[in-house]
Amino acid sequence: YNTISGDSLVAGAVAGPNARAIKPKGPGRRWTVEAAVKLADSGITQRNFKTGKDMFAATLCSSCHHMRGEGGTSGPDLTQLGNRFSYKDMLEAIIEPDKTVSDQYGATVFYLKGGGSVVGRLISEDKDKYVISQNPFAPQVTRDISKKDVVRARTSEVSPMLPGLINRLNAEELKDLLAFLKAGGNEKDTIFSAPKP
Repeated sequence: YNTISGDSLVAGAVAGPNARAIKPKGPGRRWTVEAAVKLADSGITQRNFKTGKDMFAATLCSSCHHMRGEGGTSGPDLTQLGNRFSYKDMLEAIIEPDKTVSDQYGATVFYLKGGGSVVGRLISEDKDKYVISQNPFAPQVTRDISKKDVVRARTSEVSPMLPGLINRLNAEELKDLLAFLKAGGNEKDTIFSAPKP
């Protein structure tokens, strides 16, 4: 099962040079939107940039999303996220990823004539085949599906983003991650400033 599931692709994509070295201190908790928003509303100032960037990697965000030109490409660029969305919006997207699935990054379910189905992000198609990517951690690995084998296709209601990715973080680590997201990865943002004497 592990070979078929593509676990080696995930391990290879996630195991970048620092991926194994960066781990949350925890202890984590099962974050709910309500609890995480309450934490964010308590104030996110004077945060630690390095910890925020490390938590961006440790929670696998950087495997699929890029920030300031670094990171993965199977999800949207998050550099301008903080300019467009509130902490509540960010936390809902992280904790409940299936609530809103972008057409641009969502998956398609292909129902096959022989029974069963195949799920993946549609990369391209021509008159004979669909080309899909099934692993958000390795979007460069694609699979061809012959159109003659497909009965129908529909947009998946399940986000390719995994739920629970922040559950290993303690409150301070989550605040640092949110600061990193809000600042768009800009180390000079005032959210990282030390208090004035």
